[in-house]
Amino acid sequence: MSEVRKTYKMFLGNEFVRSESGRTYSLEQGKEIVELPQASKKDVRDAVSVAKKGYQSWSGLTPYNRAQVLYRLSEMIEGRKELYIKVLKEFGVKDSEAKKDVKDAIEALVWYAGLSDKWEQVSGNLNPVAGPYFNISHQEPLGVSFIFPRDNVSLKSFLLSILPPLCVGCSVICISQESGVLAILLAEDIHNSDLPPGTLNILTGSYSNIIEDISRHVEIRGVGVSEDFNNDSFTTIQSNGSDSVKRTFILNESLNLLSLNPFLETKTVWHPKGK
Repeated sequence: MSEVRKTYKMFLGNEFVRSESGRTYSLEQGKEIVELPQASKKDVRDAVSVAKKGYQSWSGLTPYNRAQVLYRLSEMIEGRKELYIKVLKEFGVKDSEAKKDVKDAIEALVWYAGLSDKWEQVSGNLNPVAGPYFNISHQEPLGVSFIFPRDNVSLKSFLLSILPPLCVGCSVICISQESGVLAILLAEDIHNSDLPPGTLNILTGSYSNIIEDISRHVEIRGVGVSEDFNNDSFTTIQSNGSDSVKRTFILNESLNLLSLNPFLETKTVWHPKGK
């Protein structure tokens, strides 16, 4: 009996879908060659549509609920960590490095889960003003964010790029090429988690043929890229994104409160002190 090989699909709106174009690209996984969907311009538009709905659901949860959902995801990854380690090793990562990568990835999830209902207390502030008023800075999530993670095979690196926007209540679209299999493996856990549909959407393939659509889409509020992102491509994103006043930035890929700042908008509230 012949083996039934796994079909990898992209993850949009909590569903696994093929690329609208039908195109694929190949990756070498161990002794096998696997095929993954190559995202198209139409796939980007579909991802934005579901991410808009996901943003309404995710940002509508209380910070405490978001913390619970992210912590539950860490438990699910912990339950399948041996599978993650196996996949990392099939892509050439050494055993000790694979175990550390998964361990650090779970710790990052727990860290951001804990921060989800605390970040506003430490990032908001009461501003001094000349008058009998309270002047308060209040932070709100940016909205639909597109993320370009590092194109390496690392669960920790992938999570550090998407967790800051999720932590504050943004919905996320990301694209992965070299770590496409690992990203879709994560999507399987997300599919079975309590994350609302459309909150996290994963495209696979090269971004070169869709970068124009990503950078010009007016409903993508922010675009974050990793430090090793191609400079010419980032310049294109910045130039095109200026037409819709899109926020573009380099990701802070660390367990740091500053990693949240690009995904926040500050609103100021005035209120009389009274007597």
